[in-house]
Amino acid sequence: MQSDERRSAGNQPRSLAGSENALGDQRRASPSETSVDAAHTPPQFFVTSEMVLGGQIVLTEDLFRHAMAKRLRPGEVFRAVLGQTGYEAKVISVKGDSLLADIVGRQTLSAPPVAVHLYAALLKGQKFDLVVEKATELGVASIHPVITSRTIPRLESEKAASRKERWDKIAKAAAQQCGRPFVPEIAGVTSLDEALRGAVRGRRLLAHEHEVKGASLPELLQGQSEVSVLIGPEGGLDSSEVESAMAAGFSPMSLGPYILKAETASIAAVAILMRFLLL
Repeated sequence: MQSDERRSAGNQPRSLAGSENALGDQRRASPSETSVDAAHTPPQFFVTSEMVLGGQIVLTEDLFRHAMAKRLRPGEVFRAVLGQTGYEAKVISVKGDSLLADIVGRQTLSAPPVAVHLYAALLKGQKFDLVVEKATELGVASIHPVITSRTIPRLESEKAASRKERWDKIAKAAAQQCGRPFVPEIAGVTSLDEALRGAVRGRRLLAHEHEVKGASLPELLQGQSEVSVLIGPEGGLDSSEVESAMAAGFSPMSLGPYILKAETASIAAVAILMRFLLL
């Protein structure tokens, strides 16, 4: 299977965009609602407990710089997330290198109603960084970097730990930018065998470049709220790996008639699955 040369969605829905507001609810919006929300959605920041002082929130250091980049001024509103709590805060002062805001609303955050777990082979260069960023923006629940027989990067444990730390930062920044209240889990680098044993949540799908016969994607996802999807590396999974995945309970999923790069296949698969799960 050539995951580097994937095909895009054959039975593509009219829109692949599921909307998730900053406090975790997911719903479908009309074009007019979407345009208004996009224009007025306040910025969101992931804060620490030290930043929440009674009925106020103080932003310092990196978050202060981000707030200044957003041109927040006294009287303007932003959203802050601390664990399972979302705050609405109104800026009251900007002094020196800190911003002070009054908490004017709070809400207990609920987990999203659907979950896509992405098992993606490691890619060359910074391509996996792109996968982490875009999959986060699309609402993925977890990302699992996988080493396969054709995976070119072979990370030593120390380098793998460093990469995971970077991916965690990328995921957090992407979630903050797009207004997601929850940052996806970034798992440690694992072998394909370990990934196949660990991918036990919900329906299991294997992105496949060839025409897929049998149950359609809507049929496979009927009644499902959780999906694990496996994407191969540049050059694809070899035949024995495909057989192992099928034996582990993975069903083939076509990404359509066109050739996609591996990183594009991961992004497309998450978008398609999120859309179908949210219908």
